[in-house]
Amino acid sequence: MPTDAACVYWDACVVLSYINADSERLPVLEELLAEARRGEARIVTSTLSVVEVAFAAEEQRRQAPDPATEAQIDALWTPGSVIILAEFHFGIARRARALMREAMARGWSLKPPDAIHLATALQHSADRFHTYDDRLSKYADISGLIIAEPHAVQPQLPEA
Repeated sequence: MPTDAACVYWDACVVLSYINADSERLPVLEELLAEARRGEARIVTSTLSVVEVAFAAEEQRRQAPDPATEAQIDALWTPGSVIILAEFHFGIARRARALMREAMARGWSLKPPDAIHLATALQHSADRFHTYDDRLSKYADISGLIIAEPHAVQPQLPEA
């Protein structure tokens, strides 16, 4: 994989949208996964996502786990998957705490899981932080991350 491939961090809600096959979001997510397969991007998420992506919306609605859905979720974390799992460690914990403290100093409330995701993205030098959680956009200022909904890299058109 090229070393200059963009690093894109996926918040757990992005992975959930993929698992839930959200019709409005799925085409973009599938294109991002295709970009990662082609080596044009690296997709990273925290091991925290393994816990946060515990079941699909349909399983929750029915209150019944589905082994096929669990296998689909587990396939995202297996070796060889294009989604890279970033281990949570002390350095990320300290960085997450610093983000939470900076947020508090600004009168904001940054929850630990969100702080862990932001800190993990920073630790892995993510170029973009993808999320569907609009509340996280204000943390771009204290994290220095580009925080936005997922979007695929658009090919450059030749000059006319």
